This record gives sequence, structure tokens and C-alpha cells, in this order.
Amino acid sequence: DFGFEPDLSSYSVAICCFVEKGEVEEACSCHEKITEMSCVPSIAAYLSLTKGLSQIGEIDAVMILVRECLGNIENGPMEFKYALRVCHVCKGSSNAEKVIEVVDEMKQEGVSISEVVYSAIISGMCKHGTIKAAREVFAELKKRKVMTEAEMVVYDEMLVEQTKKKTADLVLSGIKFFGLESKLREKGCKLLDKSFSCTGD
Repeated sequence: DFGFEPDLSSYSVAICCFVEKGEVEEACSCHEKITEMSCVPSIAAYLSLTKGLSQIGEIDAVMILVRECLGNIENGPMEFKYALRVCHVCKGSSNAEKVIEVVDEMKQEGVSISEVVYSAIISGMCKHGTIKAAREVFAELKKRKVMTEAEMVVYDEMLVEQTKKKTADLVLSGIKFFGLESKLREKGCKLLDKSFSCTGD
């Protein structure tokens, strides 16, 4: 201990370093420290942390950070702005086509189609669309050589996992809304305990 107190800049650099080493939890701790200081991470730190969280399937956390960044930084990354747009166009009919239109626009504007955009597709389709529509988008991206076969497999698994999480959340919300928790516990149901630990409650 040299009496050195890390500042905003060193925490932002640390986020990038930890993500690079695959230590995403440590990177998240640095983000928390920055938040505790009532400061805002650098754009590089936001980009790095969202990439790291995307790679480990933390889709909700990615989208929270995207919104946080755009709320805190006036000229936030274009890929974050497009990620929110992707989520938005997942609502309504022919959503797969609309997502592809956004991706085409990104390519024309020279904005990279990254893990964050893939996470936005998963997030948006899980909330507003279908697994089928998300798979159509991924298949089209693979056909256009934007996404590799390996990436398609990985993100398809994440899509399925995210859908399971959202379904579990809906079931738990329904149980709570109708006041069925105590009745289920009285009957010896242990499913609730498992579900709560899976969803982080």
C-alpha cells in the first residue's frame, strides 16, 4: 500500500484491463466504485464493460449500461444509440425485417455491428418479439457474413437462456400478483426457492 487512492481515470482503465483478461466481475466492481464517487466512466470503459457482459450472456446488464451511458454522456457511442433503436424496432410486426434495416443503416454509416447490438437483438426480441424472429435476424446476419457460424451458435444459446429467464420472471410475477406464494409453500412447493435463486431475488 503506497497510499495511492484510485481516481476516475484509473478505475476506467482498470475496467478495460479486467475485461481484456476475462475478469468481468472485477470490471463491474470498478464500475460500482466510479458510481459511488458520483462520477461517470469513460466511453472506452463503457464499451469494454458492455462487450465483456455480452460475452458472458448478461444481456439485461448490457442494456442497463447502454442506457446509463447515453443518459450520462451527451455524444455517446453510435453503436449504443443503434442498440436502443434495435430494441425499439423489435416491437410490432415484421420486426426481423426492421432489425435488418437498422443493421443495414449501421453498415452504411460505418458503425460496427458488435456484441452490444447482438445483445440488443436478444433483449428486444425476448421482450417484444419471438425466438423465431431473433433466429431469422441471426441467420440473415450469418448469410451476409456479418456474424460467424460460431457466433450464431453462442448467441442462439444466449437467446434461449434469456427467454428462460424472462419466462421465469413472468411466472414469479404472476405468482406474486395473485398472492400464491404462501399457498404454494404450504403445499410444500420448493420450486419457488429455486426460482428465486435463479433470478437473483
